[in-house]
Amino acid sequence: MKPAYDLILFDLDGTLTDSEPGITSCVRHSLEKMGFPVPSQEKLRKFIGPPLFYSFVNFCGMTPEQAEKATDYYREIYNVTGAFRNAPYPGIIELLEDLKSAGATLAIATSKPDNITYRVLDYFKLTPYFSHIACPNESEHSGEKYVLLESCLLHCGVKAENAVMIGDTHFDIEGAQRAGTHFIGVLYGFGSREEMEEKGGKVFARDRAELKNLLLIPD
Repeated sequence: MKPAYDLILFDLDGTLTDSEPGITSCVRHSLEKMGFPVPSQEKLRKFIGPPLFYSFVNFCGMTPEQAEKATDYYREIYNVTGAFRNAPYPGIIELLEDLKSAGATLAIATSKPDNITYRVLDYFKLTPYFSHIACPNESEHSGEKYVLLESCLLHCGVKAENAVMIGDTHFDIEGAQRAGTHFIGVLYGFGSREEMEEKGGKVFARDRAELKNLLLIPD
C-alpha cells in the first residue's frame, strides 16, 4: 500500500483525540467564574475545535474584554489538568503506524495553542509521527486554519493539490478550501456531517478503518 496523498494533515481535537471531558469541564468552570449561564453539554461541545476566544465571543455573547478574562480562567485549569482528561481515539495509534510504515508524510494543523498542543502530543507519545506541527501561540486569538495549513505545506514542500486535510468541523473544511487542499471529514468527532456538507464536504469516514481505506491505496 502507498499513501493516496503526498501530505496528510490532521486536526487534533475530535480527529486524533477525544478531548471532550477536559475542554467542556474547563469551559464550565470559566463561565461560572464569569457569572455567565452554563449551557447544555451539547452546546459546550461547540467549544471543541474553534479558537477559544472566538467561542466565548460567538457562543456566549461576551465582549472581547470578557472573552480575554474567560480565556484566562479556562487556562488556569486546562493547562494543569484539563488537557490530560483526553485520549487518542481507539485505532488512531495503529492508523498513524500504518501511514508511516507506508511512507506517508504527516502533519498537524490545530487551533489549540502551541504550549498545550506540544504537551498533549508528547504526553500521548504522538509527536514522533509528525513532520510538522502548526498551531498558534497562546497570545493569538485567531488560529485561522488556512494559515496553519499553509505553514504545513510550506514546511513539507508539498503543493496544496497533493495534500489532504482531515478534520471534524466546518472550520477544518473552510481552512482546507482556502488553502486549496483536499478534505476528508471524520464523523466520530465533535462536528456534524451536515455542517461539513453545507460547506461543500463530499468525502467522509465513519471510523478509523474507513479513514485508512481513503488514505492508503494499492501500489
